[in-house]
Amino acid sequence: MDIGKASSAGKWIARLLAACGIALFAWMLWHSFASASSYFESGPLTVLLLTAGSAAAVLLLLGFASRYAGRGVFLVVVLAAAISARLIWIVTVDTQPVSDFLDMHSGALSAASGDFSFGTNDYFTRWVYQIGFTLYEALIITGFGTDLIVLKLFNVLFQAGTVVLVYLSAARAFGETGGRAAALLYAVYAPNIMMCSVLTNQHISVFFFFLGVYVLIRRGLGGKADWIAVGLCFGFANLMRPLGSFFVIGLVAYIVLFKLLPGFRERKWIALAVKTAGAVAVYFIVQQSASFALVQTGVILHPLSNQEPYWKFMIGLNPDTNGGWSYDDTVYVLQFPQGEERNRAELELLKQRMADKRQVGALFLSKAKSMWGAEDSAPMWSIPEQNRPALQKKLIQTERVQYVLLAFFGLIAMTVMAYRGASAEASIFVLLLLGYAALHIVIEVQTRYRFDIFPCVFILQSLGAAVLLDTFKRRPRGANEAPSVRS
Repeated sequence: MDIGKASSAGKWIARLLAACGIALFAWMLWHSFASASSYFESGPLTVLLLTAGSAAAVLLLLGFASRYAGRGVFLVVVLAAAISARLIWIVTVDTQPVSDFLDMHSGALSAASGDFSFGTNDYFTRWVYQIGFTLYEALIITGFGTDLIVLKLFNVLFQAGTVVLVYLSAARAFGETGGRAAALLYAVYAPNIMMCSVLTNQHISVFFFFLGVYVLIRRGLGGKADWIAVGLCFGFANLMRPLGSFFVIGLVAYIVLFKLLPGFRERKWIALAVKTAGAVAVYFIVQQSASFALVQTGVILHPLSNQEPYWKFMIGLNPDTNGGWSYDDTVYVLQFPQGEERNRAELELLKQRMADKRQVGALFLSKAKSMWGAEDSAPMWSIPEQNRPALQKKLIQTERVQYVLLAFFGLIAMTVMAYRGASAEASIFVLLLLGYAALHIVIEVQTRYRFDIFPCVFILQSLGAAVLLDTFKRRPRGANEAPSVRS
């Protein structure tokens, strides 16, 4: 098993990131185990047994696949299982769009009929960056009709594509076994399956964000057009869901920490810096071009930008909702005209909430516990207002055991990476995950938001599964043999 090669200068950075990763995965394991225990009558013992059984099943499947299934066969089987499970879900569970999903779908129906006046209504005037996904839905509706099942089928396709990207990325970072472990667990993760029936912009954005990341780690921008591809992927993904700035910052941090600093004395750093700047430029060109076109055609009134830059932070520091969405906050800010006056009101409330440092510190811990330890909200979004409590309970129990297993494998992976070092290709996923966790300490949290970064979790935990499998394989040959993990 090979986790790649890292320069001596970059190895200590990788180890430092992995040490922070140990803290995050330990936090996830501790709080998710406690949460999971509350959903079973026998409590911790049941969770422990189910997690151990699940781990054994995963390792047995991986061992069987490594012996009898080649790369192509494995991918076909996993994709078939992933697509089948999602098709069954979207056919049997009639999820109707609600909340923001309803606003965007209603706008898409209008756009498909040639009416773009929705772009100037209260919702899209306030959250103008949602227009990109709305127009994507309108394009699908125009081509294939208004039945919701069509949009859900595209969700399935993008998730299937993400399964492949998770496999390729983990295989690049940790070897073939790692790729298989990541793809297998991503394919069967219950919240992923459930969210396929929800008309969220996360399916398409996750695919393109992580397509950009894979292009980045495949050759480190070494290809002639890699920098263009990364910029285009991040740029298009951001039009679907506004997380582009986060991934662009991650791109720059990765290049600086793992490419430029270790190779600063080499002349090739100049070319790499230029390509990185080019990727960022392409990203911004995509944003500005789309924004200019939509404003000039009258579809939207304002450029594609965040019209309320303090909103997410103001909500994220609300102790009454534990940093979650607040109806009272919404009512409060809507009394002010959109623009500078509303922004000043939000900033003032934000400052008030930051005044009590002790309360803010306690809120940060509580938010981290909720964001990384609580049950996923996928059942709430996929089967709302449906009288199926037994199904919902089973789904939550399944998700809780799967989450504990992911955290357990992830903790092993971070420990191995901290001890032995890791490649830049592996470390970028730690960097992104830690950055995302840090960001959600201060902004609004929902467990649904884990979906956007969870490919990193599946990729990283795959090393833990691979290490355990390698350990069990070697045991009959000698207890003192250690798995081969080069860095």
